[in-house]
Amino acid sequence: MSQPLSKDTSQHANRWLKQQKSKSNGLLAKAIAFGSFNGLLMIGQMALLAILINQAIFEQRSLTELGPWFGYLVVVVILRALFGYLSERFSQRAAARIKQQIRHELLAKIVRLGPAYCRQFGQSNLAQLTHQGVESLQDYFAGYLPVVAYCAVIPFGVLALVFPFDWGAGLILVFTAPFIPFFMILIGQRAEAMNQQHWAKLLRMSSHFLDIIQGLTQLKVFNAARQELAAVKSISDDYRRQTMKILRVAFLSSFFLEFLASVSIALVAVIFGFRLYYGEATYVIALWILLLAPEFYLPFRNLGTQYHAKMAGAAAAVDMIKLLEQPEPTTTAKPTSVDVALARPSLVAPFTLTCQQVNFAYAGRRNTLVDINLQISGPGLFAIVGASGAGKSTLIDILLGFQSPDSGHVLVNQQPLTPTLRDRWLNHCGWIAQQGQVFFGSIAYNLALSDDIDINLAQQALAQAGLNPFVDSLEKGINTQVGEGGLGLSGGQSQRLALARAFYHQPEVLILDEPSSHLDKDSEAIVLDAIKEYAKTHLVIVIAHRLHTVKQANAIIVMAEGQVVEQGDHQQLLAQNGIYHAMLHVDSDLSGINQEGLKPTGVGRHE
Repeated sequence: MSQPLSKDTSQHANRWLKQQKSKSNGLLAKAIAFGSFNGLLMIGQMALLAILINQAIFEQRSLTELGPWFGYLVVVVILRALFGYLSERFSQRAAARIKQQIRHELLAKIVRLGPAYCRQFGQSNLAQLTHQGVESLQDYFAGYLPVVAYCAVIPFGVLALVFPFDWGAGLILVFTAPFIPFFMILIGQRAEAMNQQHWAKLLRMSSHFLDIIQGLTQLKVFNAARQELAAVKSISDDYRRQTMKILRVAFLSSFFLEFLASVSIALVAVIFGFRLYYGEATYVIALWILLLAPEFYLPFRNLGTQYHAKMAGAAAAVDMIKLLEQPEPTTTAKPTSVDVALARPSLVAPFTLTCQQVNFAYAGRRNTLVDINLQISGPGLFAIVGASGAGKSTLIDILLGFQSPDSGHVLVNQQPLTPTLRDRWLNHCGWIAQQGQVFFGSIAYNLALSDDIDINLAQQALAQAGLNPFVDSLEKGINTQVGEGGLGLSGGQSQRLALARAFYHQPEVLILDEPSSHLDKDSEAIVLDAIKEYAKTHLVIVIAHRLHTVKQANAIIVMAEGQVVEQGDHQQLLAQNGIYHAMLHVDSDLSGINQEGLKPTGVGRHE
């Protein structure tokens, strides 16, 4: 991402940005129209100024005689101020609307791609892209695009009026005008690559900062904070140097544009000075054209200033396009007769999940899942066990539709898990990771994920998760505010709050990654009993690392090196004297699981 983009990629990004203009619903066109009218009125304003100066100085007219001209000038100034205000207002509103639409598309795409892609791309990168990346488009739509339009309207309007009065002055303007965009393009080619590098460094810095914040406790525990401070200083200095490089180019380009415009204006003034001296031009026309000259070059100078906004927007747009064009999870299964007959086939509990010869591999890695043949039918409690890296989490991603198998089929109630079916399938599912997600807001909001909450159902869910005594001890009870990421709660309380959320929403399929982690023995017993009771009427799938969880399962799925090697309940697998038996009795270095806790060597790592 830090490498300069190819010409085709850059052009694709610019085309995509221009296509987004339609999202403004005409606001951008109105902004350009008012700005163009403002520019054309400027021509009339300069003419009125030239007439007033000529009549006041050379014709010695009185103030009474000049009164009407002053009135015309005031009207034009007011109209220009009004049109300028409307142009700025509409351009800002247009940019805001376009950003809102783009951000909505990005977030909708992220939801469709699922958590697996978020882990691959990086949460901080996605956050930076959807926030700062989209915000960087503000100046592109509110500044750069209107200025491009003004460059096509105002200079041609000036030339159309100047040529009939003085074709020589018109030729001077025509020949000098192209030098400004020419030098702007020369400087811009270098600045474009620098902007791309600047954006890449910003993503890298934000990712590093987020990693540090998330791992701050571990850094303190292992006394590695000083090393990370040095790394932060190095990354920050690198970003600062890149920023200063871009500023140097920006100031240099502004200097050249101002210098060329000043030289061109001076050239017009010198030529008209000689023409006036020899009587080849009238004073009023010469003054009018001289007043128009700075305004003629102004759109080009503004274009040079806004060109950096264009490059910054294009650099961010490249990553947006990559995200929006990212292929979504698909299925290798062919549509069934049910899919053809019904656009929205029904999904009704109880559910049966089936994997038929499923294979999957991450890019650049060996197969993560190999020939998975599996059937899970609810209601009941099913445990998936295996050493770290066995493919447990990847299997869950496949079952939820977050990843598509490279080959084989995934069926939900004998229906292929297509992208169309996945959204409705997920409406029946609940998922709790090892680190339960807690949002900023009240405990009640964290349960219902809305301000509309059923208090009785909430109390029941808190009791099932063993969280009632803690909530009752709080001064504001269920309305107590908690911070993002569980700030103000212990790890166990955050986990139980996530469990209570699942019990509140009552999903027909509940998937958990070791629900009893971070819990003391008493709380663990309460939670496991609640899960076992919940599994009597629902399908519950647990990635299990503890013996207590595994022993209560109706069926245990044992995975090793991406394959399902054994299936059965606890007693059946022990009787087979196979891998599961070895996982309970062999040294943990060989299996990643020990007798007391079935605890993997890589807890929390996505497999």
